Amino acid sequence: MPPFSVSVKPSATKELTAQELAIEHWNNTPLFLAEEERYSIYPWLYEVAEFRKHRGHSVLEVGCGTGCDLLQFAKHGAHAFGIDVTPEHIRLARQRLGTAGEILFGDATAIPFAASTFDYVYSHGVLHHSDRPEKIVQEIIRVLRPGGRFNVHVYSMISYFTLWSILRHGRDWKRWIENSRDPVYIELYTARKLRRLFAPIVVETHKYHSKVFFEPWLGWFLVVKGTKPL
Repeated sequence: MPPFSVSVKPSATKELTAQELAIEHWNNTPLFLAEEERYSIYPWLYEVAEFRKHRGHSVLEVGCGTGCDLLQFAKHGAHAFGIDVTPEHIRLARQRLGTAGEILFGDATAIPFAASTFDYVYSHGVLHHSDRPEKIVQEIIRVLRPGGRFNVHVYSMISYFTLWSILRHGRDWKRWIENSRDPVYIELYTARKLRRLFAPIVVETHKYHSKVFFEPWLGWFLVVKGTKPL
């Protein structure tokens, strides 16, 4: 396994970048959920992520966290690769997957794979923690093979959870979204904003994670899918 080293200076000495905030946040409080717990919290995720549909495909997860989703691709026959910038997440993901997949230290703005490597690129809850989303999208498209597909999940600006969180927590509501109160960069998205970000590729967007009746309009997760042109 390749060595990796990330040094994050204490936030008291300077303003941290979005990436440094993410590393500090999840090194301090890694998000490690059992499979049963994760997919009971997100019952829609198994189908939307398409875990069962990529047997024999080369699949990359950008921001694989502790590897729960990546493991599902591997279980269903995909050649599974994951990258992350948080050393503790990488350690836990390698522990979870063992030899079922390959986990590398990797920055989403400079994905450490050659162009046209993957059939499918998946990313859940990562893009909205970056202040360089355009570069991440460029990298996702670069590493996809022509005809390859991407599936990216972000937080939605127009959702029940946004309103509920603002009403409950006020101006510091974003501090209450993740698994600790440590600061982390969060950018909210609309379908229009995602279409501009992925242009000129034509994408489809859907919302999930709300009461079923309201999900298409007020879901907390906004999912964008598309295909790299041939």
